[in-house]
Amino acid sequence: MSLLALLLVLQGTLPVAAIAISRRVVDGLVEGGPDPLLWVGAWAGVQLLGGLLGPFDRMLRGELADRFTAAVNLRLIKKSGELAGLGVLEDPAYHDDLEVLRQGARSYPLNLIVNLVFLTRDAVTLGALALLLGAYAPWMPLVLLAAALPLARSLVAQREASYRAVVGASPDARAMNYHGRVALGLEHAAEVRLWNLTDWLADRYRRRFGRVFARMQRVRREALWRSLAPLALFYLAAGLSLGWTVQAAAAGALSVGVVVLVLQGIARLQASAQGAVESLGYLFERSLFFGHLFRFLEAAPRVRPPARPRPVPERPEIAFEDVGFVYPGGRRALEGVSFRVPYGQTVALVGENGAGKTTLIKLLLRFYDPSEGRILVGGVDLRELDLAAWRREVGAVFQRFGRYAFTLGENVGLADLARLDDAEALEAALRNAGLGEVLGRLPQGLDTPLGRAFGGRELSGGEWQRLAIARALFREAEVLVLDEPTAALDARAEHRIFSDFVRLARGRTALLVTHRLASVREADRILVLKAGRLVEDGTHDELLAKSGEYAELWRLQAERYKDAGVG
Repeated sequence: MSLLALLLVLQGTLPVAAIAISRRVVDGLVEGGPDPLLWVGAWAGVQLLGGLLGPFDRMLRGELADRFTAAVNLRLIKKSGELAGLGVLEDPAYHDDLEVLRQGARSYPLNLIVNLVFLTRDAVTLGALALLLGAYAPWMPLVLLAAALPLARSLVAQREASYRAVVGASPDARAMNYHGRVALGLEHAAEVRLWNLTDWLADRYRRRFGRVFARMQRVRREALWRSLAPLALFYLAAGLSLGWTVQAAAAGALSVGVVVLVLQGIARLQASAQGAVESLGYLFERSLFFGHLFRFLEAAPRVRPPARPRPVPERPEIAFEDVGFVYPGGRRALEGVSFRVPYGQTVALVGENGAGKTTLIKLLLRFYDPSEGRILVGGVDLRELDLAAWRREVGAVFQRFGRYAFTLGENVGLADLARLDDAEALEAALRNAGLGEVLGRLPQGLDTPLGRAFGGRELSGGEWQRLAIARALFREAEVLVLDEPTAALDARAEHRIFSDFVRLARGRTALLVTHRLASVREADRILVLKAGRLVEDGTHDELLAKSGEYAELWRLQAERYKDAGVG
């Protein structure tokens, strides 16, 4: 850092030194005196030194910018990890902040450093020029710098308006990006072509772009008109200063060399002042990005660890007591839910989409805290437990399970990083999840990269799902959760995965979440949710005998199961 500071001082003063030397060259030619070639040599040496400093400056600036960018991104990652729940990440109030951070975190820290370096260098140059010009006319640098202030204020206002417009356009910009990803990405490529969606997506992109462009165009045109008067004032001050210098030289008060010095000095001062103003404007714009950053970093977690965390009981019973939950946006997802799950029991949570099944799992994992009631684990309120310790006792496969562009072994070992290098345990988890054949055919075994992101092997949908199950099994947790990851599979494939999961979960508490009932008969018990309420509780046969909600869902789906050869 100190070396970079020294370079900035040298880079800021060397151009001014070259201007001072040029005056000596001209005066030597006009008035005689010491050999002008000596001053030419000095001028060339200053220019050479300035040129040689450039690569060192770029190297040090790049290293500093890279470190700062990494530090900002690592702080974002750390903050995300500190948010134990999902409340902030799923809160619509933070969506635009998160979008700005995701887009800007790659470039804004880098640009901040670059513009800060440029501003510092230009400020050193301006200071040196003020001393140089002030030696001949003390008022001149004051007039020139004062004339630059309206321009600086104008540009800062422009940058603020531009940034506000960008942030204001964020919903439309997000939609533009989404439509572009759908049109160009592999994930939706087949349907885009089958349904001939290209023109439709392009039209939606174009309409969103029109709104964004209109907002930005208005800001740019306002900026244009606002900048004309400050620019005219700035150049008028430069013209008056040069005019005074020429007049003084004509009267014999100043030498020709001084006229050249002032001419070059004014030109350099104009360039440095404009550069400093530009950098200042960009710095202000970048500071607005950091406003979003600090707001996110200061976001209060919705789920807080207890002041005195209690240990997780061994082989715990899980109990929901009159639990209700309302999402931050106001949507009620659960109301008055009560049930108990003895340790080692396999329980299926069923109900139509939106019944509250996944919300119940989010509360169990303490991604959110209940709005009403409480959840007990081994008789202890979940909010009093050591949260990290509790989550280590849960292995889960979510609806949107991760398809990580890591190696096969890493995809499994993520669930227990302390055993990431335990090849025997990794292979056992893969075989237990039905992926022994996949392990055998991959050329590098556990070290085979997966996913298209970095050119790895791609798995089928069912293989990715089984890989997620292997990850959950690898943790050797007390509680296993399967939260509808098979919704995209046919009934027979889903039945196989559920059956395997139930078999592998024996001896541990298991929660199976689904809105399709083909496989839930293997559960010890079935909980039926409807509109956020627990409406039925029993075994498959008991619930059919009640002829209630479960029996109705079963009858509606029975023909589908028969056609699929399930049951």
